[in-house]
Amino acid sequence: MTTSDYERRFSRNIGVISEDEQARLRASKVAVAGLGGLGGLTFMNLVRMGINRFAVADIDNFDIANSNRQIGATQSSYGQTKVGVMAAMARDVNPDLEIQEFRQGVQPDAVDTLIESADVVVDSLDFFCLTARRTLYAACERHHKTVILSAPLGFSATLHAFVPGQMSTAAYFGWRDGQDKFEQMLRFTLGMAPAGLHFKYLRFDKEKLASRGTGPSIASACHLGSAMLANEVLVALLKRRPLFAAPWFSQFDPYTGVYVRRKLRFGNAGPLQRLKLAVARREFADVREQLLKVIK
Repeated sequence: MTTSDYERRFSRNIGVISEDEQARLRASKVAVAGLGGLGGLTFMNLVRMGINRFAVADIDNFDIANSNRQIGATQSSYGQTKVGVMAAMARDVNPDLEIQEFRQGVQPDAVDTLIESADVVVDSLDFFCLTARRTLYAACERHHKTVILSAPLGFSATLHAFVPGQMSTAAYFGWRDGQDKFEQMLRFTLGMAPAGLHFKYLRFDKEKLASRGTGPSIASACHLGSAMLANEVLVALLKRRPLFAAPWFSQFDPYTGVYVRRKLRFGNAGPLQRLKLAVARREFADVREQLLKVIK
């Protein structure tokens, strides 16, 4: 019996995972929404783990400002679509990959196709892509899909999983009908990192945040978040243990040397989170109108 190219490519995975588990990864499909700093690295980690089928979505092209953290951003890729560049990079690792490409990003008329045949969905959308994110989450709930996400914050990264039948994204973040995008964004921001490990050293420039719709992000945190994300996707696919599903959250900050995994029992509806939200509303009240213009 000859050894296949697939077996040779991923033979070093064996021992960490079994041969049967590797075969299951080969048959699995993952949808990745967003191929930037966190998403591109997560996608490549999953490719190198031996997952053979993907659906990937991103509306953007690479540019020079992506160079500090995005694996696909190179001198030769500026101006090219992130989906095209990353798909080519992935096929250079494994030419047998099946990749559905969604170059218009997460859109209401295509989101069901993006996620309906996926075993797990990865949310690595840009932080300010609120409409696309909520569109993605609504589709995952319709199709009973697990969605896993991370955020690189300072030198740290977070981890969340939303699992069908457990706490929903709307319940965790406290999203309600009638909330404007500023309120929804505050709730998403505070729900992503209740421990706030990065607040000890990270300084936000409110004016830059509001005028450009971008925050500080560094490569090491993107690598950290992508590793945490890819590992949890593997756990979900192989069912090695229950996921740390919401209301559980994790944050690891190697700069401060602190790792936190806690249950935010009531999501943002808890008393401490409500207090944080009140403080955040006051803190960002002077740039509220500007932020409303950059939240997508």
